[in-house]
Amino acid sequence: MAPIRVGLIGLGATGPVLGPGAWAVSAHLPSFVSSPYYEIVAVCNSSVESAQRSIDFHKLPSTVKAYGNPEDIANDPNVELVVVSIIVTNHYKVAKPALLAKKQVFVEWPLGATSAQAEELAQLAKEANVKTIVGTQFRNDPALLKVKELVDSGAIGKVTSTQAQYSPTFGGPPDTWMADAPYYLDFKSGGNEFYIAFGHFLDSFLYVLGDFATLNASFSKQYPIMKLFDVKTGQIVDPAYPKSTPDHMFVQGVLESGALASVNYHRPGHLIGKNLQWIISGTEGEIELTVNGSLQMGHTEREIRIKTAKEEKEPRIVDWQVSTPAHVEVVQFPGQNTARLFEDYARGDKDVADFEDGIRLHRLLDRIAKDAGYA
Repeated sequence: MAPIRVGLIGLGATGPVLGPGAWAVSAHLPSFVSSPYYEIVAVCNSSVESAQRSIDFHKLPSTVKAYGNPEDIANDPNVELVVVSIIVTNHYKVAKPALLAKKQVFVEWPLGATSAQAEELAQLAKEANVKTIVGTQFRNDPALLKVKELVDSGAIGKVTSTQAQYSPTFGGPPDTWMADAPYYLDFKSGGNEFYIAFGHFLDSFLYVLGDFATLNASFSKQYPIMKLFDVKTGQIVDPAYPKSTPDHMFVQGVLESGALASVNYHRPGHLIGKNLQWIISGTEGEIELTVNGSLQMGHTEREIRIKTAKEEKEPRIVDWQVSTPAHVEVVQFPGQNTARLFEDYARGDKDVADFEDGIRLHRLLDRIAKDAGYA
């Protein structure tokens, strides 16, 4: 098939490093460049000059167009898929023109800075009858898909309860953060630890086990004052920056299936054990998924164990590895699960989250925040 022609919004003129403004470089660019299913035909930044610098820096073909506003890239007849990879506070205003132009649209998670923005984008996509993607790429991780397969196949019988402990490591010690991204410490920004880090796991939770029928949530700021550091130098530039977003988020409740659930998130990351330990219990056995590293990025240590009353005396390790195309395998950390997402999208697989999935996640997060007294 002919490659999908991509217009990329938010490609910086920088190397593949983690940090503000670099995700398109680290994850999207290598995913598209290596894939036979995609072709980058346009780049849009805050100005035409900025977009052209990025095109030149990354040595993209001279035919790639440079744009300085979202309306222009949306109205380019050569662009089929608009990919939005910028700060969440601007997702709405740059994705909307693409939807009005009836283009396929990818938006990084969160879909909007607020649920109202996300709801409007989803409605526009529905009215335009276009395909959409939300960047919750842990769904496309083969280990997560194996867990869903086991649950759906009845390998442990009817699910009765689940317990998840998630404690990611990123950004340095728990009381420090990048000076270039203070919005991550602001609960009202929509792009913080609750909506981004916790939200990424909750999307996968919803995909495997379904939504909460009832829930109770407790939040805490154990690190209310943060030290901001310069990403380039590592030096502290603000020793006492106030934080309004929680760093400990505990949610318990009953799922729509009737199973009991406990999902707990906390900093400072794994000091004992793994970053993620997720146990799913059923009438005939248990499944455990552990991840050591950033779950949504791929290239991390993952293990699935299962024990069933009828078959195993001891837990056995489940093989979750799958055959990966070479153009996906070559994509380096932190972009491999993003490459898997776009591979699955091009092939029409059902495991790719769309805007409707994004809305469900936004609504669940709103319920949790409200119960915790944060909304």
